[in-house]
Amino acid sequence: MKITRFTWLVALMAVLALGAAACGSDDGGDAATDDTEAIEDVASEAGDAVDEVADGAEDALGEAEASAEEAADSGDLGLAAEGQMVVGSDIAFEPFESIVDGEPVGFDIDLMDEIASRIGVEVEYQNTPFDTIFTQLASGAFDAIISAITITDERDETIDFSEPYFAANQALATPEGSDITGVADLGSETVLAVQAATTGADYASETFTDAQIQEFPTSIDAFTAMAAGQVDAVFIDLPVVGEQVEQGNAVLAEEVDTGELYGIGVQEGNTALVTAINGALEEIIADGTYAEIYGEWFEGDVPEQFAS
Repeated sequence: MKITRFTWLVALMAVLALGAAACGSDDGGDAATDDTEAIEDVASEAGDAVDEVADGAEDALGEAEASAEEAADSGDLGLAAEGQMVVGSDIAFEPFESIVDGEPVGFDIDLMDEIASRIGVEVEYQNTPFDTIFTQLASGAFDAIISAITITDERDETIDFSEPYFAANQALATPEGSDITGVADLGSETVLAVQAATTGADYASETFTDAQIQEFPTSIDAFTAMAAGQVDAVFIDLPVVGEQVEQGNAVLAEEVDTGELYGIGVQEGNTALVTAINGALEEIIADGTYAEIYGEWFEGDVPEQFAS
């Protein structure tokens, strides 16, 4: 649409320019006829020239997209080591990632394993603090990151994201028997735990201005502090609260609708890798594998946008 409008704009400018010249002519009818023909010729030439530029731009865009797809198909994914994808993750965020018997497990882990298998690479996980995960990716420490990471404009300025793979809200968790029944009860005496560098921490700091916000490096640390009576409540992603509720470690006081979407991060500009990840993710959703993985870690139906 933009190219078409530009074409007509150039042609119109040519017509107006020559039309102005014609209006200034004193040679009579023959001169006017000649000017009209000249206007038509120049307008036609201008339109042809812009069409050629537009066609060239479209061809270049098509070639770039084809190159990215070809790179993904051929295994040229911009990885630090060919055939191996190093994935950073804060592996302390049940049920998305945790360590069991020395090995990473969780929804994110199963999903990333499946993606890696479909794009033909081995995956190596590196456990890393969430508050440095983005700078580490940007500096080349990882090829990708997955850790229940909410897609935000700020994060998108330094890394690239895959298409969303999960939808979540935030939630307030309390210990059994707490007087806090929802976010309206968070007052100046409330010590509220959050995980550092997360969207939940940002939301809590901006919204619950009366409460005393205390940051912890991991979700496990936050819930451990609540169990020890060091904090009054925890504000964090709803699925994480759900896991703690299931284990009998917390009560869900209130779900807060923040409408967040998780994505897989890659180094900025690595179009081939993000294209390959998106292609695998699309297949995983379409053939029902996503639903199988989801059912292993969560109760209820798969969210509509991720259902086959």
